[in-house]
Amino acid sequence: MMKRLRTQMRWIMLVIAVAFLLSTFFMYEGRGRRRGPRQAADGTMEDYEVAEINGRPLMRSDLEQRLRNYLENAGQRGTASLDMPALYRSLLDQVTFELQLAQEVRDRGIQVSDAEAEQMMKDYADQAFPTREAFYQSLERSGITVEDYKKGLARQMANEQLLRSAIGEVVISEDEAVQFYDSMKSLLYRQPEGFKVHLAQFAASADAEALRERLVGGESWQTATSDDAAVSRDVINVTAEAIFLPESAFNTGALEPMKSLDVGQVSPVLELSSSDFAVGLKSEKVAERTTPYEEVSADIRMLLRQQKERQSFEDFEKSLMEKAKVVIHDASLFANPEPASADVPAAGAVSMDRVSGDAASGDASSGADPSKDNG
Repeated sequence: MMKRLRTQMRWIMLVIAVAFLLSTFFMYEGRGRRRGPRQAADGTMEDYEVAEINGRPLMRSDLEQRLRNYLENAGQRGTASLDMPALYRSLLDQVTFELQLAQEVRDRGIQVSDAEAEQMMKDYADQAFPTREAFYQSLERSGITVEDYKKGLARQMANEQLLRSAIGEVVISEDEAVQFYDSMKSLLYRQPEGFKVHLAQFAASADAEALRERLVGGESWQTATSDDAAVSRDVINVTAEAIFLPESAFNTGALEPMKSLDVGQVSPVLELSSSDFAVGLKSEKVAERTTPYEEVSADIRMLLRQQKERQSFEDFEKSLMEKAKVVIHDASLFANPEPASADVPAAGAVSMDRVSGDAASGDASSGADPSKDNG
């Protein structure tokens, strides 16, 4: 049932398990219930609750750790160009969804045995590492015990079971696939008239000219662009196989000199930019063609199935988020600055029935480190 989705989720959850073990944070309710920023005697900012999710605190330090993890994974070094309120809200939603997911697993009585988690761990080790010993060494270097890893993996496997159950089996009928093909045929499955073209790009025009002379002299594309032939040239890119370009690609721009060339003719040196020079060869004329339904029906079914699965997941996610009781204690983190007019709410202001301030009741919780019980 949904073989492809199971396969995807399996590895997604494995990656999540490892990522959480390596980089997520723990939340503890024993940190105190102070709700508001305050400086310590040494001038540093003390930790405090920024929100609650179902009665459990989300601390400022935990939110910042999530932010650091996000920036690191995204390869982002700074935050100046980011919409910080929107990013904080997204991280808050992430924590909320993880907690709701864990609660739904408990409510449905989904459990994964230690033996099942151990077998999954061994399967992963056998496929991702040269030996199991190398896998265990990797865990040790990361400061993760085998038992903690298995606990986190069991939690992620339970989440996978929940998601499979929530999404259900998606079936695409023949009528749906044909209807999609008919509606998108001219846009997605029509190939205009054009040519298959070889292109080679160089940083220096002299290198491009040298290749052109060899091609005009009768050498084949493969011979003239072989490693030996190009070893002394500053090559940017060479097409191993001819690429298709529609006829319109030669109407304007750097490729325009190729418009009048016949199949088999070599282009003059084309200046794509001040440090990018190319030589092209038209290798084949391609007539206009519409790909038959039979050739793309499997791809269409996969696309439609993924769309339905994604919609089912979004509906499930929304239903879980609607059950959460979220109380924001530091609204300044999650709301954009006030607009010029007091009558116009700021874009991205606190919403989704979230209440700001200590007076409101509600809850927050810990992140989703798979090595810890969310409780």
